[in-house]
Amino acid sequence: MTSHDDTLRAAAFAHCRRLLRDYGGAVPWSAIQPGFELNGERIHLGSTPRGIHRPQQMHRGVLSIKTTKPRQGRTARYDDAISDDGYFSYAFQGSDPRSRDNTALREAFEDQSPLIYFYGLVPGVYQILFPCFVMDWDPQALRCTVGVGSALDLAATNTAQPREPIDRRYTTVEAKQRIHQAEFRELVLGAYDRRCAISNLPVPQLLQAAHIIPDRDERGRPEVTNGLCLSTLHHTAYDRNLLGIDPDGQIHIAESVLAEHDGPTLEAAIKEYHGRRIHPPRHAEDRPDRELLAARFEEFRAG
Repeated sequence: MTSHDDTLRAAAFAHCRRLLRDYGGAVPWSAIQPGFELNGERIHLGSTPRGIHRPQQMHRGVLSIKTTKPRQGRTARYDDAISDDGYFSYAFQGSDPRSRDNTALREAFEDQSPLIYFYGLVPGVYQILFPCFVMDWDPQALRCTVGVGSALDLAATNTAQPREPIDRRYTTVEAKQRIHQAEFRELVLGAYDRRCAISNLPVPQLLQAAHIIPDRDERGRPEVTNGLCLSTLHHTAYDRNLLGIDPDGQIHIAESVLAEHDGPTLEAAIKEYHGRRIHPPRHAEDRPDRELLAARFEEFRAG
């Protein structure tokens, strides 16, 4: 790994931090694709058609890998998966482990050089994970194992004593949790056309994916039918049983809130919706599960 490659990677990581700051945990490919400028040259973060990417300015290893989420009716280009050992299992590109792309991946393993992982949440939208490391390279299985590191990992790449893999296993598990949360949010917001199911608010930055049945419950699966797109205000009210939604989608406001009289904000933002119905997703298969709504509504009534 050369100092030139180190400089390029550091600049790429800094650019990814800016993307995460601007977009949160779900970054569109349209924002990733242009890349950034370094020393008067355009550096591309990834490739649209290829999952393994080393820009022409890099001498060894890879800058990024990518897992896509195919559009409906299409098959995933690469069979990547979250493995049972705590890491990601990443498929080689093609069937020749000695190909240019797979050789670059092997170099990243040999050098333990950090890379970026663009993990597809929904078609065209990615979670950005970095620094990541190739933990194992298996030419027989045509797969490698990828772990997520931390800032301490970056500091250790220039020393003779890399961190223990168990630390990367922990940070990888945390990264998977972020992926699941971000994927659930993208699926739910997409189903509701990025509008609050109660107020119809169309500002994605103020919208959240609310679980009907919390994920701590075994019934609380991260599926669209167990989700509601709600503004931050209505999500909080729903979680605290100040607002309930019955199986028919009718909105109920708690008696304690209805009894309050404290100006136009309370009246317009909360009490006004008492007795109305939610704005459901366009597609029937995305609409809230009636049984889950009923179970949650019983909690509201009991509260």
